[in-house]
Amino acid sequence: MTEYRKALCGELPQIIEFIDMVFSLSGTPHDFASLVPKLYGNGKNTEPCHFLALEEGKIKAVVCSLPVTLRFGSRSLTCAAIGSVAVHPDSRGKGYMKRLMNDAIRDMKENHMALSCLTGLRQRYRYFGYEPCGSVMTYRFSRDNFRHCRHAFSHYDVSLREVTGVQDPVWEEIARLHKALPYRADRSAADFKDISGSWYEKTYEVLHSGAFAGYLTAGKNTVSELLLKDESMVFSCLETYFREISDPELLLEVYPHETGRMETLSACCERWQMRQDDNYRILDFEAVLSFFLSLKAASEPLMDGSTILSVENNGSYLLTVTDGIPFVSRTSEISSSPLSETEAIRFLFSPDYQETRALVSRNSRINWFPLPLSLCCLDKC
Repeated sequence: MTEYRKALCGELPQIIEFIDMVFSLSGTPHDFASLVPKLYGNGKNTEPCHFLALEEGKIKAVVCSLPVTLRFGSRSLTCAAIGSVAVHPDSRGKGYMKRLMNDAIRDMKENHMALSCLTGLRQRYRYFGYEPCGSVMTYRFSRDNFRHCRHAFSHYDVSLREVTGVQDPVWEEIARLHKALPYRADRSAADFKDISGSWYEKTYEVLHSGAFAGYLTAGKNTVSELLLKDESMVFSCLETYFREISDPELLLEVYPHETGRMETLSACCERWQMRQDDNYRILDFEAVLSFFLSLKAASEPLMDGSTILSVENNGSYLLTVTDGIPFVSRTSEISSSPLSETEAIRFLFSPDYQETRALVSRNSRINWFPLPLSLCCLDKC
């Protein structure tokens, strides 16, 4: 008989052994303790994040659901990051993943999670209400870009120091700088190093005149996070990191609410490209709409207006912007064009859902969508 439950205290070593085995079957050896130390590193007690299917006491399937709190100003939004989805090769086709995913989603709803994200195949996870959306901009830089554009930027003599020690006091400064971000995922100072080390990424302290000026987190030639006390240092910092890597190209990920950085870098990069961020499911439309409309209003002016969004099985919402300030409330009115959950996700957050969005924009004279949904890879599962 199959037993379905959350993992118990002390079961993390068995979970790690199991997911290492399953993911290594792809031909690439996996070591989750070093790959995702925030979940599986030494001393972690993350068993309650794991949903298990067991046969005769042995793990046959795992789904991890990691709670993440998003913050913007005084607002917060609870999100569940799904990962470590694994089924024993001898147990495939028994419905274990389906059962555990549904258990995880039920748990999210019981704990008032507003949003969930995961990385995986679109069609596989669409059955559970997930849809690719959000966006991330990737800016590409070559040696020529730095050489020819250097004159257009203030020059700073910066240096980089890899931060490796768990007790290095600079982690406290790094955590404080991250906490000052207007939009961020919560990270405790105690866990910051392990979060920054996800997916084998490395963190570097940025030094200017010998003093802490920011930090950079990167995996090989891709910078996933670059925070500076003075944003005018961004070009010098990127050039310094480019000199330290043996790669013909440097990539920087920029998130859709970072409109100022986009404008700065668009003038000097070789190319930029946009990609969808990940698969998302909305569990609380009212909370998600209110949060991300407010985030967008902080990065660009929103036209005054109103519209009704009706989502099947979720109700209708009145969206209003007055003097640039957004408001969201439930309403009994129904939109003339109700959307399914996955259609609503694309409508709100995907840059490619233009026809329906154009119709709503013409009728309501609004410029609000897509909303700036994104989550740094370091905070995912």
